[in-house]
Amino acid sequence: MRSYRTINLSHFPTLTLFVEKLFDYIHRFPLSCEREARQDMILPLSNPVPGVDGREMHEIHVPKDTDIIISILSSNRNPDIWGTDSYDWKPERWLNPLPDSVAEAHLPGIYSHLMTFIGGSRACIGFKFSQLEMKVVLAVLLEKFRFAPSGEIVWAMNGITTPYGKGSTVPSLPLKVSLVSE
Repeated sequence: MRSYRTINLSHFPTLTLFVEKLFDYIHRFPLSCEREARQDMILPLSNPVPGVDGREMHEIHVPKDTDIIISILSSNRNPDIWGTDSYDWKPERWLNPLPDSVAEAHLPGIYSHLMTFIGGSRACIGFKFSQLEMKVVLAVLLEKFRFAPSGEIVWAMNGITTPYGKGSTVPSLPLKVSLVSE
């Protein structure tokens, strides 16, 4: 008969921070999503842009049935929202209160003001399950194995961000894996 050990994930705050940063940083999720305007609407802009005539535009008219592409990556990494270090790997970011600019951006994301799981009525219903699954898998793997890169990794920014070993044409994540006891 096999014996199972219970893992209390709340005893691993660093693991939680790591997973939260992964959802922001790694983007093994689509980099954008597409929606269609169901009615004519006015889309406010966070920053004004110059129009064709040179005047500053603070909003854009979006006619019904217009396809809109939402950049998840840009939203999750926007320095105007997240600060000048938005591209840095900083899991400790989630330990401190987020900048006021994050709340003021009114991002509709359902998780930590990130758009990784989209938002609104079409948000990912499995986002909590995916977090729990990642934490459990990492807790089990990190207890037994040590991981280290075995070469330079290049990230292809396609529809889904994919790692490649430098010089490879096949998606892969070159790793050295060894037992913790070694």
